[in-house]
Amino acid sequence: MDAIRFLQRMIQIDSSNPPGNENDIARLLAERCDQSGIPYTISEVGANRSNFEIRIEGEGDGRFIFCGHMDTVLPGEQPWKFPPFSGEIAGDQLYGRGASDMKSGLCAMFLAVESLFNEQKRLPMDIVFLATAGEEVDSCGARKYLQEQHLDDDVKALVIGEPTNEKVVVGHKGALWLEIITVGKTAHGSMPEMGINAVEWMQKVMEMIESLKTKWKISAVPLGESSLAITKLNGGVQTNVIPDRCSLHVDIRSIPPQSHEELIMEINQNLNELFSAENAPDYFVDILLDRPSILTEKSSHIITTALEIKNQDSVYGVSYYTDGAVLNPDSKIPTLIYGPGDEKLAHQPNEYVDVHAYLRSIEFYKKLAIAFTS
Repeated sequence: MDAIRFLQRMIQIDSSNPPGNENDIARLLAERCDQSGIPYTISEVGANRSNFEIRIEGEGDGRFIFCGHMDTVLPGEQPWKFPPFSGEIAGDQLYGRGASDMKSGLCAMFLAVESLFNEQKRLPMDIVFLATAGEEVDSCGARKYLQEQHLDDDVKALVIGEPTNEKVVVGHKGALWLEIITVGKTAHGSMPEMGINAVEWMQKVMEMIESLKTKWKISAVPLGESSLAITKLNGGVQTNVIPDRCSLHVDIRSIPPQSHEELIMEINQNLNELFSAENAPDYFVDILLDRPSILTEKSSHIITTALEIKNQDSVYGVSYYTDGAVLNPDSKIPTLIYGPGDEKLAHQPNEYVDVHAYLRSIEFYKKLAIAFTS
């Protein structure tokens, strides 16, 4: 089937980020558009990196945006059942890096828009298909798109094709990544009193972070629980040297009404108190990533339309963040997250997508574009 072969071709293109190489995916999309006469735009983001956009005119005012990213994470060192860029099919499962996250969703949205164009369907508003670069690292493509295209009141809805296992998802958690660095003083390992041990002081920081886990944890439907985790620790020079530097990474996942600004402020206050002691090391806090949570009301028309198409009533949230955090940081644009991939398989070895879910999603996106009216 053409739709399956198209997804296989996309998976066979290595767009692991870093470095991304999303322009290779954009050329594949452009090649297919040229066959149908669909107008498109490729915008450069960096060396062999780009965004890809289609805009099909509708009969009314406003824009309806389908959005997905072209990059994937690296395949990792673990052995795979099939090579990660093979697009191998076994039974009903199509394997490869990006099969779930999120080349299946990207292909399904593209083929839905292509079908609407080829069939000359009457559309209630303009349909935009946006494929972005860099979501897996820094959302460079989404940020570049915002510089070029203002997303104002004429954007009636945003649909993001991330993996949801075909569930209607109304929002995702926020993500705040911090690096805390302690800077002490080296000394001979046999004379520790002559130095300031940055690693030992980082232990106090870890105890402080641990104490905040329970204090910060809240829970709310449909996003679930907020979380805080220490995910990386680096320090030390060599065995016989008192370490003068240690770094710690913290991964915070937030839900409304938690404020990243307030969380950072509390951490800094605690660190100021902790390092006010005599002979304490210096410390620094760097923000590595700051993505707000996004949430759309279940009563929003894009959500009710999706539920009607699915003949369902339940909505869900996801823990990962999306380009929606960049394109729609204040949740002003009603946003649906929906894709054929399984979020539990994202970034895993032997990632795959169910072929039937992928094909169903093409039809779902088509029906959504036709049925949704502002």
